[in-house]
Amino acid sequence: MRVKVVAFDVDGTLYPNSAVYVRALPFLLRNLSAVRAFARVRKDIRKIRPVGDFRRTQAELFAARRGISPEAAEMLIESVFYRRWDAITRKARLFPHARETLARLKGAGFRLAALSDFPLSAKLEAWGIGGLWDYRRSCEDIGYLKPNPEPFRDLAGFFAAPPGEILYVGNNYAYDIVGAKNQGLMAAHVTRHAPPASRADFSFSDFRRLGDWLTEE
Repeated sequence: MRVKVVAFDVDGTLYPNSAVYVRALPFLLRNLSAVRAFARVRKDIRKIRPVGDFRRTQAELFAARRGISPEAAEMLIESVFYRRWDAITRKARLFPHARETLARLKGAGFRLAALSDFPLSAKLEAWGIGGLWDYRRSCEDIGYLKPNPEPFRDLAGFFAAPPGEILYVGNNYAYDIVGAKNQGLMAAHVTRHAPPASRADFSFSDFRRLGDWLTEE
């Protein structure tokens, strides 16, 4: 079945995490305990069903780990992760050829989607690619993080497309690739080292190869 929609994870997929971590080192050192607690919370919340109010549940989990009230936790998450960390990622440089590949796919008639666990804020505009997307959404707004089925179902529902016509592109094998494949989507893995017996339909580290593969298909 021909791919008609190409959907992308954002953080770590459109830009390399390693470059951001180097720039963010002072931030990470100043907030090390909070960063560790938040990372654990984001891992735990993926396993909770039903979630209900995502932001409230996240704040309660973070509050329990930090020994503070949920209200204080929500304010801390907003300040540290949704504002300061977002400001750092806005300055990230995209992978080489990522911007050109996105424009190439758009020009070739593919519909483009951005589906990210984190809020997208104005990152796409900051990188000069804000006008390319037919769909852009944070999994938080849907109520569940990947690899839960809801984000992928929301994506397919928006385009009214069979899952097999959607290619999801991501860097995290467990959340992006396995999550997409479990819902019947095709998946492309941004990686230099694909795992053995990978379920991805395509793996790449050079965005030009993704463009070639899709346009040849």
